[in-house]
Amino acid sequence: MNQFLAILNEILAASFKGVRGYVKAAIKMSILMFIILCIGLWWIGISWWGVKALGIAIIDIIPVLGSGIIMLPWALVYLLMGQTSLAWQLGLLYIVLVIVRQIADPLITGREIGVRPIYTLLSTIICIVLFGPIGAVLGAIIAVIIKAIFDIKKQYTS
Repeated sequence: MNQFLAILNEILAASFKGVRGYVKAAIKMSILMFIILCIGLWWIGISWWGVKALGIAIIDIIPVLGSGIIMLPWALVYLLMGQTSLAWQLGLLYIVLVIVRQIADPLITGREIGVRPIYTLLSTIICIVLFGPIGAVLGAIIAVIIKAIFDIKKQYTS
């Protein structure tokens, strides 16, 4: 019984360390998105670009939807107002955000939580399919827990 509790305690400690890494990765991704948004909004000529970039970067933490909640309607409003150039520029900035996130997120998250990026990506995709948008967060957490279990198992079988 004591050995079981010791193993469970190690798994929980490793899992919390991984979750802490996931939070660090989310903060790093938000900073990256903020920088890209600042540059893009400044380049486009949007007033108060820094404040708007900060707001969008904070909203970008929401799994799956993220910055699209703001960027897509914003571009659509400009398109309907007849400002097609500005609408296309905002749309292009959103596409850049999505591409950078798709490339950087598994790399940064995988590095922070100690799981290979491909496993983080696969876990996230499977969890999104199974659980919907909340699966984007659950995927990384489940990958952390599985890694912790395998690491502890390896310690006790060696």
